[in-house]
Amino acid sequence: MRHLILFLSLSLIASCGWHLRGVSELPEGFRIIHVSGGPQTIRDQLIQRLRFNDVVVPESALDAPAQIEINEYVVERRTLSVNSVGQVAEYEFNGLLDVTVTRQDDVQSFVVEARRTLQNDVNNVVATQQEEAQLKDALNSDLLSRLMRRLERIE
Repeated sequence: MRHLILFLSLSLIASCGWHLRGVSELPEGFRIIHVSGGPQTIRDQLIQRLRFNDVVVPESALDAPAQIEINEYVVERRTLSVNSVGQVAEYEFNGLLDVTVTRQDDVQSFVVEARRTLQNDVNNVVATQQEEAQLKDALNSDLLSRLMRRLERIE
């Protein structure tokens, strides 16, 4: 009975298209990509994700048939709500990543966006600052995941 349950579980997982988190099926033309522009941290995280997906990322644009240029990276913070004494109770962080992908004679530009919210604890400022830093890291991860999914769909 255990073997049957194990076999059925593995069959279900295999048939539903499950795969490791972060693995992207990039088109063949994206096996070698040069990455430029944007802040160093975002560029490094993108390069790391590309390399994780077996993409070669050369230092020079001349060595790559495809190029990704980060035109704009913005994270805006806005107040969502205030408490009864006028202190900010909740923030919303909106991230935007504007990218141009060039491959041979094909140039495509697109924007990916992500959004996160943060509860502001006015009594524990240090914890709120740490949580904000973690939230920004998660927002960056969301932006890059959306970018990778968008790259998968490029023909």
